[in-house]
Order: sequence, then structure tokens, then C-alpha cells
Amino acid sequence: MNQPSGSIVRPVVLTLAIFVVLTIILEGIDARTAGKQNFETAVGPTVEQADKNIKVLNGMPESQLIPTMKFITVSLGVACTYCHVMKDGQMDAAADDKETKRIARGMMKMVMQANATTFHGAPQISCYTCHRGQAIPQGAPSFPVALKLMPPPGAPPPPSPSATPPLPTTDEVLNKYTNAIGGPAAIEKIKSAVIHGTVANASGSTGTFEADQIAPDKGYDIMTTQRGTRIRVLNRQRGWEKTAFGVNELAGQQLQDVKLSLPLFGNLNLKDQFTKFEVVGTDKIDNHNVDVVKATRPDQKREHLYFDSESGLLLRRVTEMNSKVGIIPEETDFDDYREVESVKLPTTIRLSAIDTQNPTSTRKIDKIELNTPIENFKFEKPQE
Repeated sequence: MNQPSGSIVRPVVLTLAIFVVLTIILEGIDARTAGKQNFETAVGPTVEQADKNIKVLNGMPESQLIPTMKFITVSLGVACTYCHVMKDGQMDAAADDKETKRIARGMMKMVMQANATTFHGAPQISCYTCHRGQAIPQGAPSFPVALKLMPPPGAPPPPSPSATPPLPTTDEVLNKYTNAIGGPAAIEKIKSAVIHGTVANASGSTGTFEADQIAPDKGYDIMTTQRGTRIRVLNRQRGWEKTAFGVNELAGQQLQDVKLSLPLFGNLNLKDQFTKFEVVGTDKIDNHNVDVVKATRPDQKREHLYFDSESGLLLRRVTEMNSKVGIIPEETDFDDYREVESVKLPTTIRLSAIDTQNPTSTRKIDKIELNTPIENFKFEKPQE
């Protein structure tokens, strides 16, 4: 995408093009939040089934629409209105009034074509590849260019790197974690959990939450802040989210993501959550040395798990979602482990997402009750 220094028009057009990637994605925002018809498919409705005027993202699960939109806004450093128009105080996501939106469709096709033909379908190229948070990507190195000096003649060769210690096996890492949080026998005794705490968002809103869970597949999560109340319910293979805009059904990967966001499901029995594990290296988080495990879920979503090399505790999970415009990451950090009935659970959980409006959300757990009775009505579909 490099351009001659005298050319201005073509970089701008390319910028608008990748930028309009954002546009197409944004087209479904009104329909999505207003509450839509449910489609009984394995992954829920596709964007063209649930939203209007979709011309490029056809076939993508509708549940990926908002994460994809947020990914594009972060990649280009813009807001939704860069491509979408506001009418009577509301965003008309389906309207094609802006040239940036029309150009974006072409750029989305370019990104998808490059990934399909050059990278065999892997989403290696995205909006962020060129834009790096700028509306107009930089097509040439900045000045001054860093000077790289060669060693003078006769200088001693650089010292050889020290031998890398062998990595632990996957079983060693996972077994160490299981024992660190209490061991198989203690974990097996946990059948339910009621968790209360507070939440603080980077956007400035604060509030409270309650998360009720019954193993293996029932969950109820309610969060209330100054901006309102959000309820998420899981009941076996069904799930719903209720906000001020109504009740929407959760499906496919979205359903699994919500399930793993609940502490009882997300932090226990890690071996049951994935079909493949591989220890890929070591890293450092704050002052902790960590072992890094690459894992694949049954829904093919990839994760990197970071375990404290000394204590064995899980400190971080990074998930990756493949979208039509690139890989969208999400990071969850765990801290302040507390022992409750012989099992250690994190009491500080921070979620970092690709979202310029609320990039981080931190939950502080105040109270954990294990194996306490929970009324079944909580796991029914919320009323509109």
C-alpha cells in the first residue's frame, strides 16, 4: 500500500476503503439492539438474516457483528459515524448516504480476498494491518530513520545465548493448576455457586453484580450500573441476554463465551473445556514468570492460557475470534485468589476488550457461597 510521496488521493481512498469495512459491520447495529427474530441454527442467525442491507459480510454469524464493528473502530481510530449517518438523533445503520461506507465495501472484499488466496483462508490481514489506529495509514517509514550500526572490524562476536530450559509438558502444567486450586476431590464437590461483587468500567460506570451457577450448564448473571441492568441466563444449550433493548437469544460461540465468563465454569475443569493443548513457551506478567499454553475449544476458538510458573495458578486467558476482517482478541486477567471451602477462586477479574467505549471492565468479588440452593426460575428465559 506504499504510495509515491506526491500522491495523496490514493492513500485517502484506500483509507476510506478499509475504513468502510467498519461501515458494513455497523449496518446491523440498530436491528441487533432492538431485539430481533430468533433463527434456529447451530450458530444463530447470520447477519443477512437479522440485519438490513448486508452486501459483503453475508454468512457471518450475527453475534459477531458488534465485536467486528468494535474491532474496526479501534483499528482506524474512528467512531461509527465516520461511515454511518445520524437521522433524527438515531443512527441509520442501513443507509448508504456516505461515500466512506460505499468504499469500505470494496476494501472489505480486498481483505477477504487476500486472506482467502494468499493465506489459505486464515485471517492474517485485517484493517489494523495497515491502519494501526489511524484513519489514514502511513505508507512509508517516518523520519528520522533509526541508525543501525554494524560492529567494528575485529570486535568480539556477541555472546552465545544461554541454553533454553525445556518446557513443562501440558499434563504437568494442567495438573499443577488443578492441585493449586484445591485438587480434583475438592473441585468435584462443587455443584453450585452464588457470587456477589462490584464492577467498575473504564467508561466510568460502576455497579454491582450477582452470578449464580449450577454445574454443569446453568448460569444467571445480573449486573446493574448507572446505565441500567443487564441479565444473562444460561440453561443447558439455550441462553438469553436481557437489556433495555429487549431480550435476545444467545447462540453458538456467543453462548460458549458467556458460559466461560462465569467463574464456576471458566476456572474449574480446564481440561474439559478444550480439545487440544500445547505448551508453546514462557512469558512474564508483572513480576510473575508464566508458562503459556495454546488451547483450542470445541467451537474452534483459540485461547492462550498463562499459568504462574511457581504457584501454578491461572493468571490470564486470551481468546481469539476469527472474523471476516481479522482476528479479534479478548483478554481476561485473574488475581487475588481466595480459598473458599478448600477451593481457590480469583476474586479480581479484569476483562480487556477491543472496544473504544469501554476497553476494560473489572469485577471485584465480595462474597462466594458454594453449594447453596438456587431457585430454578432464575434459569428460565427472561420476560420482555
